[in-house]
Amino acid sequence: MLRYLSWISTTLLGLMFLVSAFAKAWDAEAFADMMLQYGPAWFSIGAPIIIAIEAVLGTALLLRVKPRRSALAADLFLLTVSAIFAYGVLAKGIQDCGCFGALSRLYTAKPWMTFVRNALFGLVSLPAILDAPDGKDKYLNSKTVAAMGVAVIACFICGLSMRASFELPKWSHAKTENRTKTMEKLQALYPFEGDSVYIVYLFSFSCAHCQNSFANVQQYQQFKAADKVLGIAIEDEEAQARFERIYQPQIEIRTIPQNEMASITGQLPVCLLIRGDSIRHVETGFVTSPGIFLK
Repeated sequence: MLRYLSWISTTLLGLMFLVSAFAKAWDAEAFADMMLQYGPAWFSIGAPIIIAIEAVLGTALLLRVKPRRSALAADLFLLTVSAIFAYGVLAKGIQDCGCFGALSRLYTAKPWMTFVRNALFGLVSLPAILDAPDGKDKYLNSKTVAAMGVAVIACFICGLSMRASFELPKWSHAKTENRTKTMEKLQALYPFEGDSVYIVYLFSFSCAHCQNSFANVQQYQQFKAADKVLGIAIEDEEAQARFERIYQPQIEIRTIPQNEMASITGQLPVCLLIRGDSIRHVETGFVTSPGIFLK
């Protein structure tokens, strides 16, 4: 029975770590940017390191490479990142751990929810830890190579997503087949009229990457780059109060439920340039300052 539970334990933990690693790698710049909130600029170097560690742990747990030791290593990792996040919450006022990278933008988790989740994962690891000591495994070398290979792939994806962030962001044509449907949903939230130009910023109050772009969004109103600059955020009263206290928004912000935001976009932040009743341009991940376009 314990061996059966041990298999379930390592499978669940392995999947959790792999999802976490690749979700972070998909938008590594956002995760690196979030880490900057904890201290000096060199803290961002930890982003690819954490992604690689999670990829190795996830693969090792799924393939049951020394399952007892892998489960203990997973618990140690969870304890370490929980302690770091606790420091961020208490000393820096950080609310979003960014644990699941790009996926974290689709839901709003309170800090206590993050700690409870990590504690539950610690409990899930118990069957693997209490199971019989790790025995000999004739496939150990092959499994180890596989774990390292998955880590290399995660780091490669991480490198691609971070490299893109060093290029000058530009407005690009929206290339979504659901552009018309998206516009219909936005029109239900705000009456876009005539040939007016609108800047619409879709974001989360607790998303670190969203917060870093907010100053640039407000500049579009300051420089009168559009007839209307509108923010649409995931509703969260506590996070909104903190956001407004720190950033003092000068633009109108409307809030919508998390599931409604997910039906509009699969990532945050997103900045849309709307003329009349159609989306003309879209910018994701980071919002360019209007100063770039001034002569």
